[in-house]
Amino acid sequence: MQHQTPPPIKPHRAKEALVRGAIWGFIGLLYAILFVFFAILAEYWLLPIDPLFLAGILAGTFGALIYSSMRLAVLMTIIISPVCIFYFILADRPVNPLNLLLIVAIAGALIGAMYGNFSVASRVNRADAKTLAGFSSGWLASLGYLLLSNLIDAASMSMIIAFMCPLTGILYVSMVPGFIRIYDNLLPPVGDGLIVGIGVSGFVALSFFVMISSVDNSVAGPLLPALDRVRETLPGAVAGGMLGGGLAGIISGLLLTDWQDL
Repeated sequence: MQHQTPPPIKPHRAKEALVRGAIWGFIGLLYAILFVFFAILAEYWLLPIDPLFLAGILAGTFGALIYSSMRLAVLMTIIISPVCIFYFILADRPVNPLNLLLIVAIAGALIGAMYGNFSVASRVNRADAKTLAGFSSGWLASLGYLLLSNLIDAASMSMIIAFMCPLTGILYVSMVPGFIRIYDNLLPPVGDGLIVGIGVSGFVALSFFVMISSVDNSVAGPLLPALDRVRETLPGAVAGGMLGGGLAGIISGLLLTDWQDL
């Protein structure tokens, strides 16, 4: 009896799988940062909900929101970064992060709304549908975490992220076409640009808050213990997110799944 060997993977397919792995790895990095922020802050503020369950939902939601229009996300990062820097230079110590978030949210809303109104050939108008898909996939992945929490109770946050990140991504890519068909016109482009602007500006501001507090402890004030935990947790969490996301992207490429033109 002859055993048939599987056909070799074609070079272009291998390259495509590596490209997908790199893209999914970047998404895993973003997911991990958001997950750590939300999990540790939820625990610090003693919110009446499992911090990891909440972090999974919010990381999926905000990750999809930020990724829904990368051109606007890059534009917002370029504009909001100097705003954050000047705020930290001029603000009294300790810095009130809520004031910072309010300032950048207003700036992000205005810039995002103008982008949505005047941009040409942009897909920011689908941000509402993609964000809803991100929320749904994050909720389902977090529900999976809750169902398995007794089995993975001793797992580190990086291992949990390595499991939840690709699961969230797989659920997202399977659900988002349907959400776009149903909710494509839920908001006008101005509204879509506004929510992306607020989401990206808030993420940039929190990232600066964590980075600058690591250099100047007086910035963080009472939040310093929580931010110390964020900085200690981020390296392993990012590694878990990039590993889980990257492997999922490579497998997706090798399985010959089509690129989604969204």
